[in-house]
Amino acid sequence: MIRLRDVSFRYEGTARDGAREAVQGGAALRQLSFDVPQGGFRWLLGPSGAGKSSLLRLLHLAVRPTSGRMEILGVEMDQARRAGLARLRRRIGVVHQDFRLLPDLPVFDNIALPLRLQHRPEDEIRDEVLSILDWVGLRARAAARPPQLSGGEQQRVAIARAVIHRPALVLADEPTNALDDQQANRLMELFQDLAGLGTTIVVATHNDGLVRRYPSHELELAHGRLVRDG
Repeated sequence: MIRLRDVSFRYEGTARDGAREAVQGGAALRQLSFDVPQGGFRWLLGPSGAGKSSLLRLLHLAVRPTSGRMEILGVEMDQARRAGLARLRRRIGVVHQDFRLLPDLPVFDNIALPLRLQHRPEDEIRDEVLSILDWVGLRARAAARPPQLSGGEQQRVAIARAVIHRPALVLADEPTNALDDQQANRLMELFQDLAGLGTTIVVATHNDGLVRRYPSHELELAHGRLVRDG
């Protein structure tokens, strides 16, 4: 599960990535407290600069809270050591808004990477990757490299990579931006299936239509504060 108690976060030094939120408004996140049960689904909402990207970075363990207590998948962050954090990150799947695919690796190897980090047998990896390539409709592009793909194709590769190892937690930042309606609906059905199997899902989005189509519990941020949890 996810548990935050009075968690605040402030960027230090040069602004990069989501740090622009902090530069414009002081602390990026202020005294957040909420729970997400294992297998729970949460929409993460709020305008640009509200702190959504900063919160996703915290949940992905890319940064630690400046203050407060945070527990991710049963691990207290203030007690976790570096080796433990590395193992914990491997239980988390992330769909980044800018995809973050490795440009020199074929699609197949980009998707296979989480399984290889788990030291899975290559024949098993091949079956899993081909299966999910079929699901995202990209088997014919398995040998292509990311720069050769459209934005929508890159988005689908990023989604496949994030979920192929059946993570305990999936964090998705605007995962439907480059998808058409049919692909977006398939992605939401996948997320619902994963939640039903016990995977915790947090999806940041500005897509109001998608939120209305798939109503669920909402976490809404404004100026780095949690203004709605329900």
